[in-house]
Amino acid sequence: MASVRFVFRGLILVLGALAATGAILAHGGRFSRHLDVLTHLSLIYLAIGAVVLVCAIFTSIAHGKLPMAIFGGLAALASLGLIVPEFTRPISPKAASGAPGQIKVIQFNVSQRDVGLEERARWIARQDPDFLVLEESTPAMRAAVLRHLPRQMSCGMTCYTAIFTRTAPEKVDRPRRGRYGLGPAITIVHMAQRDGGYIVIGTHYTWPTKVRPHHENTARMLLLTKSLPKDRMIIAGDFNSTPWSFARRREEARIGLERRTRALPSWPTNFGIPFLPIDHIYAGGDLRTVSVERGPYLGSDHYPIIAVLAPIS
Repeated sequence: MASVRFVFRGLILVLGALAATGAILAHGGRFSRHLDVLTHLSLIYLAIGAVVLVCAIFTSIAHGKLPMAIFGGLAALASLGLIVPEFTRPISPKAASGAPGQIKVIQFNVSQRDVGLEERARWIARQDPDFLVLEESTPAMRAAVLRHLPRQMSCGMTCYTAIFTRTAPEKVDRPRRGRYGLGPAITIVHMAQRDGGYIVIGTHYTWPTKVRPHHENTARMLLLTKSLPKDRMIIAGDFNSTPWSFARRREEARIGLERRTRALPSWPTNFGIPFLPIDHIYAGGDLRTVSVERGPYLGSDHYPIIAVLAPIS
C-alpha cells in the first residue's frame, strides 16, 4: 500500500511539474508562434493545477506537500493569466429580446460525417436560420439541408465551406487559398441592401499545431476583409483557435469585429463535455447580440453555435 501511495504522489508531482511548465511557456506565445500552440491547453493546465493543489492539502510535508503546492499553484496562476482576459474583455451592450430586424446565424462544422443527416437537417429547419454556415460539408449533408430548408446555397472552391441564405446573394466571392495554398477554406456572400446589406463570411482554419499554415490562415483572412465594410459583416467558422491564444487576440485586434462567442466550448463532443472554444462568430458594429448559445449534439465532433443578432440602425 505504501508503494502505491509513493507512485501516486510521484505521478501527481510529475503532472504538476508538466502543467506548470506548459502554462508558463505558453506565455511565450506573445512573441513565438510555436509557443503559442501551448496556450490552447490552458484549461488542462488549470484542471491539473487544481487537482495537484487539492492533493497537496492532504499530503504531509515529509511526502512532498511543498513541491505539490508550488507546482499546482504555478500551473493554476499561469493558466488563469491566459484565461481570465477572455472573461474581462469589454463587450458591447446586448439588444433586447424583442429588438426589431433580428437575424439568426448558425455555424456548424459537420466534420465530413454523414451521420444522422435527416435529424441534422430537421433540427436546422426548425431553427429557421437566416444564415447557415457549414464547414466540412459533404454533398449528402448539403442536399439534406436543401430538402428540409428552402435556401440559396453558396460555396467556396470545392464547396468545403457552404453558406445558405434566405435570398440569393448579390455577389459571392470564392477566393483562392493564397500563398502556398495555405489560406483558410472560405466563402463570402454579399447580400443586397434590400436584404440587409450583410457580408457573411464562412471559414475553416487549420489546426494551430500546423504553425505556418495556421499563421497564413490569419494573414489571408485579414487581407480578404481589409477593404470590405465592417459594420454589417459577420464571420462564422471553425477557427481551430481558442480565445486564450495570443494569435487569436492579435487577429481580433486587427480585423475590426467583435467576437460574440465568449468562452463557449464547442469541441470535442466526446462524452458530451466539450472544453475547447474553437468555433466562433464575429459581427460588426452595426449589430448587437441578442443571444449566443451552443446547439445539441448532432453526430459531429463539433457542436453547432447559434447567434441571434439585431441591427441598431
